[in-house]
Amino acid sequence: MSHLSLSRSHAVLRIDAGAAAPILEEVVSEHLLRVDVAGEAAFTLSCSPAHLEELVTGALFSRSLISAASDVKSLSFSEDLGYVRAELTPGAPAPRSHPGSGVLRLKYSHLCGLMERNLTASSLFRRTGGMHCVSLSLPESPILSMEDLARHNAVDKVIGYALLHDLPLECSVLAVSGRLSADMMEKAVRAGIPVVLSKGAPTDRSIRIAQENGVTLAGFVRGERVNLYTCPERIDITI
Repeated sequence: MSHLSLSRSHAVLRIDAGAAAPILEEVVSEHLLRVDVAGEAAFTLSCSPAHLEELVTGALFSRSLISAASDVKSLSFSEDLGYVRAELTPGAPAPRSHPGSGVLRLKYSHLCGLMERNLTASSLFRRTGGMHCVSLSLPESPILSMEDLARHNAVDKVIGYALLHDLPLECSVLAVSGRLSADMMEKAVRAGIPVVLSKGAPTDRSIRIAQENGVTLAGFVRGERVNLYTCPERIDITI
C-alpha cells in the first residue's frame, strides 16, 4: 500500500504582539476515503491517511456490517487510496458480548497512567495540535495507540487493529484525548469494551449509554484527578 503524508507545510502569516512574519507551518493532512461494500456506496471517511485497513475494519464493525475481522473477505484499495471496495462474507453479523459481561478491576492510578501515556503518544499532535490520539490497554499486551484528525476515526482504528489481531476487547480500557460523545461510546459498547476514559467531558447521552450498558466511564482524567460517572465498582480508588 502506498504512503500518503500525514502532514504538509503551509505558508502562513504569523502575528505575535503586533509583529507579523511569514513562516512555514506544519498542518495535518485531511484525506477522503470512499468505502464501497460489495459495489454499493456505503460511506465516506474524512481521516488521516494512515492505518487505513484498521480504520475501515473498525468502521465496518462500528456500523454493524461485520462482527469480526474474518467477516471481511477482502479490502481492495485504489492506487491513490481514495477508494476501497470491501467484500464481506454472506450472513448477518453476530451480536457482540455485553461490556458488563467480563470481570475487570483496576486501580485508578492505572487509569491516570494510561491517559498520560495516551496524551504523549502522538508526536504529530505535539507539532501541529491537529491530531487526536486514542489508546487501548489490554492485559499482557503493550499499550496500543492510534492517531487521527478525528477522535471517532482513532477509536475505529484501535478497534479495527484489535479485531485484526484477535485481541480481547472485553478486557480492555479505552482512552481518548478529548471530549467523549455518544457515537464514540456506542463504538465502545459495540466492541464490548468495559472501561472508557476521556481527558475531557462526556456528554449526557454518552453517560446514559454507558450506564445502560454497564460501561465504566471516567472523564476529566487529568493528573491524579478522575471523575467516575458510571459503574465505579470496577475502579479501586485506594492509593
